[in-house]
Amino acid sequence: MTVEEVQGGPPVKLQGEAGARAARWLLFHVQEQGFFSYAILGKEEWETVLLERGFAEEEGILETARSDAAGAMLVVALRYAPDVEPEPAAGRAARGLPPLPLPGAGKPVAKVGRFARGNWYREVIDRLATSAKATATDMVAVGLPFFPPKRWHRFANSRFPEKALAVAAGLGATGRNGLVIAEASGTGGQARGSAAGGGLPSGGVIRAYFHSSARSSAVLLGLMLLPFDLEQAIIPPRHSPQAMLSLCGNCRRCVDACPSRALHFAPEPASWRASGRVFERRRCIQHYASISGPLPDFIEASWQNQLYGCDLCLEACPYFRPDPDAHVSSGHIGGLFDAKVIAGMEDTQLRALFRGSALDQRWIEPEALRRDATLAVKNC
Repeated sequence: MTVEEVQGGPPVKLQGEAGARAARWLLFHVQEQGFFSYAILGKEEWETVLLERGFAEEEGILETARSDAAGAMLVVALRYAPDVEPEPAAGRAARGLPPLPLPGAGKPVAKVGRFARGNWYREVIDRLATSAKATATDMVAVGLPFFPPKRWHRFANSRFPEKALAVAAGLGATGRNGLVIAEASGTGGQARGSAAGGGLPSGGVIRAYFHSSARSSAVLLGLMLLPFDLEQAIIPPRHSPQAMLSLCGNCRRCVDACPSRALHFAPEPASWRASGRVFERRRCIQHYASISGPLPDFIEASWQNQLYGCDLCLEACPYFRPDPDAHVSSGHIGGLFDAKVIAGMEDTQLRALFRGSALDQRWIEPEALRRDATLAVKNC
């Protein structure tokens, strides 16, 4: 079979054994990359989620996905480490970055959430890229179409409804704190050795097996729009979507841990629970962490020493199980800074300080970080 390079146009629909092979190879390589949970949604499935969540008119996100000739969607969850050591000053200097203002003894501390101490968002994107490249190589080896890297669209911390898509893909359930409690995916015992050239036997489907003892809310989500669609019948089996709060039971630890009362517990109207309004974003400290301007009185009164990323409800959750062996390749800023130094930095200094980190986002306003650091000084 002659290998055809697919540069553009509508997504190819891989049918029968060709599609099944592509799906097995993709999940094999995703597993190799160490993702905690993973599954594939067909194009019609993920478009339905977007429409149900009102994203058809959300800044044209659905039209953008369609114009990119996207096919099926891979949804993944990556478990992050409980902490990340800050990069030494010498290493930062070699890359043209200023030293991190680490706190000394007795200095007021500004704290960064665990999920942002390394650039785990970039880690998700990079691991997805590696998975895509390996899958494309396997496909070419047996004469399937070649899709160049630009056709595998990857997202993390995006405008897509990532949590809703993760639940639809069977990765886990949304907890009372509004975050996904993911369940670990495993294999069907056939994913051994190289997958190249059809190394996985036709019956060796990579399956998403879920174990009650392997759940974690210490995850970041990622998506990859595939350059091909798959018949629903050949998408590898996955766990059925789980209802919101189905893993929470009567636990209220996160509710009690939240100082701004952004979380709520039963009894609640059935319609309220069904709509997911057990979490009020506008009462959440993290909602304000990157937005400049005066804070509501109840938020300022609840502030502790957060610079960015409030972990209080997460760390109270019995499912908060970071991976002590997880590795992140970039953005090693650690979790603690000298709050007074941060509070006195100018915009350009703060941008330079956090370049390449999880805080290197256009929507994180330097003025907000200065205000947060000032509050940390006040509260220490």
